Amino acid sequence: MSRSLVLALGALLAAATPCRGLAGGAAPLARRAAAPAARVAMATAQVAHYSADGTALGEVAVSLRTSAKPMYVVHRKVVNELANRRQGTVSVKTRSEVSGGGRKPYKQKGTGRARRGSSRSPLLVGGGKCFGPKPKDWSMKMNKKERRVATSSAIMGVLPRAIVVDDLEPTFAATSKTSAMMAVLRKLPLGMDERKKPKVVLIAKEAHENVALSARNIAGLTLLTMSTINVHDIVGATKLVITKSALEAMHERYPAPAA
Repeated sequence: MSRSLVLALGALLAAATPCRGLAGGAAPLARRAAAPAARVAMATAQVAHYSADGTALGEVAVSLRTSAKPMYVVHRKVVNELANRRQGTVSVKTRSEVSGGGRKPYKQKGTGRARRGSSRSPLLVGGGKCFGPKPKDWSMKMNKKERRVATSSAIMGVLPRAIVVDDLEPTFAATSKTSAMMAVLRKLPLGMDERKKPKVVLIAKEAHENVALSARNIAGLTLLTMSTINVHDIVGATKLVITKSALEAMHERYPAPAA
């Protein structure tokens, strides 16, 4: 895990912890005493809302299910995603798999050298690998409820640097140009014209062909859908852009617990 990702994860966890900056996160002392092992917490935040042409439309309330202790569950989700990306196809040959080496290199005695039975020993150049890597399944299991609460906790943690924008499908109904997507991003408060380009993650409800074609060639822009959403990209994002329909889908998938 890179150092920048670790720093971003630390900042996320500090922001996602209930009672730090999100309204409604601090539970009464009586409730904490009654349920010290509560697994979820309730948090609400106000996020700026913009139209596709950059017009400010006020704020939108975001209330998703979060973990009472997000550090553990969000870290587990990031490790789970990185582990599941590993192909595990690396393989090296042992001395029994390397071609050749069937003939004894030289006689047993009389040479003054160490006795050898094969020229494919791991001690010799051209020999096999001792205890080398073999194909392995690196995937990790994580329960569905735990995955969901980790994702929603990560989203709530990065809301201070997130905005909500109207759906982009009408804007890209008849065009799929990269310049059109750049024009939309420049109208939003993302800092796209700055010298150091931000890492922008755009979350849409579903994959729209023209939107995907317009966004795929922009450096620093990652397009996610509700089916491909992941914590690793969310935590590492400088700016998070959530479409209106995706936010509604989030409220359905990660509903906040009743007060």
